[in-house]
Amino acid sequence: MHKKIPYKRVVYKVMSTTAKQLLLALICCGISMAHGVYSQELLNKEISLKVESLEIRQVLRQIEKQADVKFVYSSGSVQGRSTVAAKQLQGSLSRVLDQLLTPLNVSYEVVGNSRILLRKKSDPQSAAPFSAGTAGTIVERTITGKVVDEKGDGLPGVNILIVGSQKGTTSDQNGQYQLSVPDNGATLRFSFIGYVSQDAVVGNNSAINITMAPDVSALKEVVVVGYGTQEKKDVTGAVSSVKGSDFQNLPSGGAQQALQGRAAGVNVIRNGGAPGDAGTIQIRGFGTVNNADPLVVIDGVPAGSMNDVNPNDIESIEILKDASASAIYGTRAANGVVIITTKRGTFDNPISVTLNGYAGISNRIKTLDMLEAPDLAALKREAYKNDGLPVPPIWEDAQYQTQKTNWQDALLKQGVTQNYDAAIRGGGKYSSFSISGGYYNEKGIIGKSYYKRYTFRVNSDHKIGSRLKIGQNLQFTNTHNTSPNTTSSQTGLLWSAIRFHPGLPIRNADGSYSSTKGIGAFGDINNPIFTVDNQDQNNIRNRILGSLTGELELLKGLKLRANLAMDATFSESTNFEVKINDQFRTNSYNQLDLTHGKYWSFLQEYFLSYDKKFGAHSLNLVGGYTSQTFNSISSKQRGRDFASEDPTLRYLQYAGTIVSVAGEDGNRSYDALASWFGRANYSFMDRYLLTATFRSDGSSKFAPGNRWGYFPAFSLGWRLSEEDFFKNALPVFSNFKLTGGWGQLGNQNVNSLQYLALINSSYRYALGAGGTQNPISGAAQSRLANLQIGWETAEMSNFGVEAGLWKNALYLSVNYFIKDTKKMLLAPPSVGTIGTSVIPDQNIGQLRNKGVEIEASFRHSFGDLTLNVSGNATFIKNRITQLATPGGFLASQLYGRGQQEIVRTYENHPYGTFYGYKADGLYQSQAEIDSDPNIANDSRKSNGQIHPGDVRFMDLNGDGIVDDKDRTIIGSPQPKVNYGLNAGLNYKGFDFNLFFVGVGGVSIFNADRMQGLDASYSFNLYQEASERWNDAGTSNTVPRVSIDNPNRNFRPSDLFIEKGDFFRLKNFTLGYTIPKSVIEKVKLTQARIYVTGQNVFTITKYSGLNPELGYVGGDKAAGLYNQLNVDYAQYPQARTWTIGATLSF
Repeated sequence: MHKKIPYKRVVYKVMSTTAKQLLLALICCGISMAHGVYSQELLNKEISLKVESLEIRQVLRQIEKQADVKFVYSSGSVQGRSTVAAKQLQGSLSRVLDQLLTPLNVSYEVVGNSRILLRKKSDPQSAAPFSAGTAGTIVERTITGKVVDEKGDGLPGVNILIVGSQKGTTSDQNGQYQLSVPDNGATLRFSFIGYVSQDAVVGNNSAINITMAPDVSALKEVVVVGYGTQEKKDVTGAVSSVKGSDFQNLPSGGAQQALQGRAAGVNVIRNGGAPGDAGTIQIRGFGTVNNADPLVVIDGVPAGSMNDVNPNDIESIEILKDASASAIYGTRAANGVVIITTKRGTFDNPISVTLNGYAGISNRIKTLDMLEAPDLAALKREAYKNDGLPVPPIWEDAQYQTQKTNWQDALLKQGVTQNYDAAIRGGGKYSSFSISGGYYNEKGIIGKSYYKRYTFRVNSDHKIGSRLKIGQNLQFTNTHNTSPNTTSSQTGLLWSAIRFHPGLPIRNADGSYSSTKGIGAFGDINNPIFTVDNQDQNNIRNRILGSLTGELELLKGLKLRANLAMDATFSESTNFEVKINDQFRTNSYNQLDLTHGKYWSFLQEYFLSYDKKFGAHSLNLVGGYTSQTFNSISSKQRGRDFASEDPTLRYLQYAGTIVSVAGEDGNRSYDALASWFGRANYSFMDRYLLTATFRSDGSSKFAPGNRWGYFPAFSLGWRLSEEDFFKNALPVFSNFKLTGGWGQLGNQNVNSLQYLALINSSYRYALGAGGTQNPISGAAQSRLANLQIGWETAEMSNFGVEAGLWKNALYLSVNYFIKDTKKMLLAPPSVGTIGTSVIPDQNIGQLRNKGVEIEASFRHSFGDLTLNVSGNATFIKNRITQLATPGGFLASQLYGRGQQEIVRTYENHPYGTFYGYKADGLYQSQAEIDSDPNIANDSRKSNGQIHPGDVRFMDLNGDGIVDDKDRTIIGSPQPKVNYGLNAGLNYKGFDFNLFFVGVGGVSIFNADRMQGLDASYSFNLYQEASERWNDAGTSNTVPRVSIDNPNRNFRPSDLFIEKGDFFRLKNFTLGYTIPKSVIEKVKLTQARIYVTGQNVFTITKYSGLNPELGYVGGDKAAGLYNQLNVDYAQYPQARTWTIGATLSF
């Protein structure tokens, strides 16, 4: 940071120090000066205000905005028509108030948090403030009492006035007051900004206590919905809101990660802990096999990824979850909508600058316990002996049993996280602006993995006359990253580190990398540190997202709005593979892959909105047209045989050979979407609510006869809390609302142009007979056409209850929902007789998610201590209700020795269920084998292939044979409940926050453990293998070790299903805001230092590295579908600690 600040020299000196020096200075300064008096801090706030002949109350309102204070006064103490001449008010708040109020004979006093009481200076001989009477003319008596707010706390600064006179007083800091009133009776009027005024007849009372009720009309909470905003009390759809302040300054690569656990019905599934891994967002469960990501809208523009936005730029995030809330977005909203609103400047607000930075370290949370070399050799010898085989000499060789290399320690290193950003915001009478820039850098805990992000954003708003407003949004993002393969067999980094032989050193004595080459018994994998050190893979992305908006008020309440936007992304990926001669897996040539991609879209939207209130009726109408085009181009070039592998020469021009990459040397796509939409919101008496939405979408992805889809939705609401009978019976409720709705949405997230057949013009035909065949080029159909392909449709129903108690100090929301995805597009398995393996999608599936989601929050202040607790939970049942595919299931990739599926999806079961054999422990003796009816007719028994210590697999179809027909569903990866819990405390300048996330009722298939216990592989084994069965009663869960493994003990079975429930302290924050009396000396308005932790601890019974697992292994085009919660040794999440500071001036 090198920006020169035009203040005193000390400011420049502070700003130019390094981040560490600044943090140290702030910590020392905060500790030494932490005991400043709050009232003095308030009065020492710096004010700079230019006044041009304004009324005194207007001046006070401007000071309130600048100093974040509230002035409390009666109409008698500050005359509204008093005018302040043109002048520059400059200096501390106390100095400005002295200049402003002394000529008016008004005094001031700090009476509470950010409240300043103004009162007329009274005559010292006057017994009562503001008295207009003359002693002796009227017989008066004194009334005393206390004014409290709805929580029972004393309310200072309340105006108490005798109705019909100018006589009155104000309550003191504790809410106490004393006032002389005429003996013949009077009415007292109690008033205070933000509260409903109350009258009390004195009568014969000598004490009158008053409880003030908040003016609910002044406490309107607004949420962002499609093409507009709504007061939360009027929303009839299912909408959750997350404030940007809830996750700012947390050490995460993007807002998508930070959203995890913060809203009911929203589940963020991370595919691992690689830097920049955004994960997958699911709203109300797994919605479809076709890209179940929700629509992301950034400042009104459908924008795809939300991870390119700097989290510190976000003002709020709204999640639209049901059809009523989402239907305005039609075909793109079947999986929900995430609306991001970024920060903007405000009109008539002075320029403010905010600087933020944090830095920290990351470390692994856990490693797997593996065998050391001597123990591995002992188990291998035992395995050979169990099978009656001679032990290879290498397992007797002492040189391979002395080294004890921990390959996980060698691979998993300390990571570093840094984030620095700055923002300047402000506005004048006709324009406002916000400019921000950020830099995020995360170095991962594996090898060369990293993620860098540079962001720059400019938002502005302008008023042109009284009817026209225009706005502009521009975001630029540049990212650099590399993410190593950790899971692939034989080549994955973490997979290799878990299995590489512990008896080999990282490097040999001559400095070369150790290798299993020539030692087949140690496995066909390469030294993982060699792989890391020779990795050279980088991805670069540049993205520009910009929009221009305009709003013209045609008539009162009638507005015309336009939105023009562009979204463009340019990417480049390079991957250089070195020539490998001295590892087991060799590479006879070096190679560079260079991939370029371009994506751009253009959006235009025009719509009218109309607001009208007439009597007890309120009406809001929105209707318009939108269209968007999508273009993409990608290409790959490959070069081989580089004469030098010098990093500075790894460019295509230095390749000896340029190789064509079949199917990837050039691809282009174009899609278009056009839509008409409308929405009506109606309210009667502020208690009966109706929302009706309709959208018609046309997509170029479908055949001309099927391009248009029509998606209606409606919802009703009843605010019982506005009914007199409810208010009288249950006054504790400040809000109670019932809602219900139904609607349909579409999904077009499938490959384009599947209604057209593809022709391969370079197909090779062999003509002729026998040895005289001559291959010639010709045309052949390579993909069939499906003229009937059409929209997926998501039909949703929602029923909700929303309640606020004690003026919404306690808030509770419960929603029950049903979501049916109909006409789901699936790729059926191909049949060889049709002449091609590429089959277009068909509308042949149906899926249902139903469940309950709960949100609750509580906020209350106990003097200087403020408690804020919130939580949410989502209970979902997921089920495939129709699956018209050949065989009646969806397949997945094969794995393991037997090359069998771990996952299959069947009708009437959840998506992605685990599939395999059921086990009933281990055979403990030959007698158990001989008497087992499960294998009565099994040839393995008669052939002597089953031994004590082998797994007892169950014969489910009762034919006495254990074979493929006995495979069944053995578990579900779909959780029964996801939840989040947030607890925060604020005490004076300290803030403390704990944020927990958790999952319940979920299973994980530990495929890595299945292979890690199998001694038939030539790799290292889990430490758990030492607990194997080796005699009757020694184990009933870990089979005997065997090289031949004739019983196939390590086939997919429920032996490797584990409980995946976890409870994790996701984020920890401890912060301290330095008193303003300290920081104002260097012209700062705010200075906060903080420490955060991420993934602080996890409570789980899962034995693997991490219970948070995502989707892997999908290839829909090949008829293989994603697998959820299958552990293939994914990149583990890390524990991160950071220290940071935020400065404002």
